[in-house]
Amino acid sequence: MALSEIRFHSPQNLAEAFKLLGGLKEARIAAGGTDLLVDMKQGLIEARDIISLHKIEELKEIGKRDKRIRIGAMVTAQEIISSSPINQHIPALADAARSMASCQIRSMATIGGNISSAVPSADLPPALIAADATVELKCSGSSREVSLSKFFTGPRETICRTGELLTFIFVPFPPPNTGISYQKFALREANALAVASVASSLTLKDGKIDRAAIVLGAVAPTPVEALKTSEFLSGKEPSQSLLEDASLMAKEEAKPISDIRGSIWYRKELIPILTRRALTEALLQAQRKSRTRK
Repeated sequence: MALSEIRFHSPQNLAEAFKLLGGLKEARIAAGGTDLLVDMKQGLIEARDIISLHKIEELKEIGKRDKRIRIGAMVTAQEIISSSPINQHIPALADAARSMASCQIRSMATIGGNISSAVPSADLPPALIAADATVELKCSGSSREVSLSKFFTGPRETICRTGELLTFIFVPFPPPNTGISYQKFALREANALAVASVASSLTLKDGKIDRAAIVLGAVAPTPVEALKTSEFLSGKEPSQSLLEDASLMAKEEAKPISDIRGSIWYRKELIPILTRRALTEALLQAQRKSRTRK
């Protein structure tokens, strides 16, 4: 389809966006456009109508509300990196955003687009899931809040219904003595998608791991919660040998495929390394916070 045949719509607010969605059933949503435009150029998708959200100011805000951080879907990766609330409460999310592509892309790519594209190698979802994030899905007549861990159903597939928009992401303040880490391996230092990634969260209480969460990225059709490994860690006193055992367990919960960036074997071998790094960093953060509180 020629560029001149595409109709571009730029609503000023959510009400206008929902009205357009109701009348243009096959329209594509553009946030930063860094995924959509590439897919169109490569012929992976066609769009006669594009609805851009870039003028909807309410979706560009980051704020604190009810012991949670509320992040608008149109907040860019670069804005995440420079956000004081995010760096204070969820620095792992800033680390994940920092690992995304180039500075130019980070200035355009949005958190809502990174999530909604449902690309298995996306950087932000694993860190957000490890931090217990939820998302608001809104349509003209209603809204619902769902756990981000339940949002993805397959590569480029989500539970988002026709007419719904992902409007906000909510991340609760981590419990006391909690550390969260995001670790990624790519084929080069910049501008590269993850070959594999791991986000982990550890909460300490009375010298033991009170809660653990491990999320694997780019090694399955969707981000994978390593539930068996997380359960294995809970209630135990942390040690390097314990983290090593957990890292090997996480390897068995990965379900990767082979593609241009890496084979099944290669990705499987990366998971224990990245899990160990993520758990070690999360533990160090939690221990520092524990000492600070005493």
